[in-house]
Amino acid sequence: MENLPPNITFEILSRLPVESLVQCKQVCKTWRTLLLRKTDTKVGLLFSFGLNGETGNKVQLGYGVLRRTVDDEISIDHRQSYKKLTWVDHPSIDKRDGFDAIVGSCNGLVCFSIPHDRIDEPVYICNPTTKEYTHLPTLDWTEIPTFNEISYRSLSGLYIPESTLNRKRGRTVNGFGYHPSTNEYKVVRIYYNELYYAEPHTPGRVQVYTLGHGSGWRVIGMITHKLHSSSGILANGALHWMDYTNLKIVAFDLADEKFRLLPSPPCFRLDKPASAFKLQVLGGYLSVVHQEPGDRVDIWSFKENSNSEAKEQDQYQSWSWSSGFSIPWEGGLEEDSYKPFALAGRN
Repeated sequence: MENLPPNITFEILSRLPVESLVQCKQVCKTWRTLLLRKTDTKVGLLFSFGLNGETGNKVQLGYGVLRRTVDDEISIDHRQSYKKLTWVDHPSIDKRDGFDAIVGSCNGLVCFSIPHDRIDEPVYICNPTTKEYTHLPTLDWTEIPTFNEISYRSLSGLYIPESTLNRKRGRTVNGFGYHPSTNEYKVVRIYYNELYYAEPHTPGRVQVYTLGHGSGWRVIGMITHKLHSSSGILANGALHWMDYTNLKIVAFDLADEKFRLLPSPPCFRLDKPASAFKLQVLGGYLSVVHQEPGDRVDIWSFKENSNSEAKEQDQYQSWSWSSGFSIPWEGGLEEDSYKPFALAGRN
């Protein structure tokens, strides 16, 4: 194959199973360079399946490879059986309503959580291709105060059983991402005490784990925003969550490890139900999907203004929201919900 043109060599290699590409990168420098070309690499999709069996309801992760056609559109073979997917070897995950095992994925690494003690923790990082994984330390309950050890004056007058006061329970908000300026992968875990979660300004304990540093979980402070329990959305080197109580978008910069509020898109209105707004990355941009049941679905994208010269302390002043798509609500019931999968390059 050494006499073949590089584009022909790449076409041959690109048709091999994903597992074989790891060995191919070790054959020679030319093959490694070809297979690391970001613009031509295969597109993979990670799936989580709910499986019912004799051992109970479980979640199984699997992935498949999509190919780009010559006009750079993604094609999906809907006839492909899930049995043709490559299953990810991971510890047993119990399935339950409202639980999403996948925290996030970035550059081929996948972070997923396993529920224990009634909380969901981002405790595993895996590479589905190489089948390598890292187990992160779980929450250290000795560092978490019981309800009885926390001041709950804001709940004065509310009867709290003794069994509840001495119980350590809560919920976590998680995120996983990579920042190119520091070349670091980080996992973020925010713990909220269950007793306080119903409060509008409940404090959350923020911890960060940097892969490869060996320093474990680092406590970097508290946050007073009550973030939605869905996983953080990675965009522009930061993780993003919704604060549905105040209808704000909260960003955590993975470089300086600070929280910031993003400007709100025009569609944000407190008289709208919180469920009408969802964060996603679409077309490479952080996006807000605004659903008007029975009417339309609007997509707002957060983009940087090319002619703006904002100061560093006002980093988001050079960004603005633009309405790129408005999709009529066709068919279905008002109770239905739509989630955009991707933005096409052409209509």
